[in-house]
Amino acid sequence: GKRHKNFPIIFLDFDGVVNTIYYRFYERDNQYKFRYANSTDGFVNNEQAIQWLNELYRNYPFDIVITSTWRTHCNYRRILYNSGLNMKISILGCTPNISGAKRGDEIAQWIIDNKEKNADVIILDDDTDMSVMKSSLVKCDPYLGFTIYQYQECLKRMKQFEEWRINNG
Repeated sequence: GKRHKNFPIIFLDFDGVVNTIYYRFYERDNQYKFRYANSTDGFVNNEQAIQWLNELYRNYPFDIVITSTWRTHCNYRRILYNSGLNMKISILGCTPNISGAKRGDEIAQWIIDNKEKNADVIILDDDTDMSVMKSSLVKCDPYLGFTIYQYQECLKRMKQFEEWRINNG
């Protein structure tokens, strides 16, 4: 995906954010089940969470970087778009997989590697291992994922990013 100048970057986890234990029909199992979707399903299963992301994008456009462990073994772009993510949302890539590192350190490394130290950042995750990036975290409930509550928190932060940019040229 192409980076859009001045768009905030959302660092996106899958499990516990856009993929939750969800009751639905899973083709692969040929039955209804309570489970997380996985990469062989070809989608993440929390359609509500995906739609809240799309709604956020309609209000404040952003780019995405993937932090999920799914990044190491599947076509995460195709999976997100298959799941209903707005095709206009640019998925820039994924954070580096650094053995033994906290997720926050991998995010910080991506920011350094991509010369984005001035970017506005939001991390959507159900975990809290963000180290130096902790203040950017919007924490999701692992069983509910990205809901209206996290959407509202993101809206508030994006508005603050915008106001800061207006006031500081």
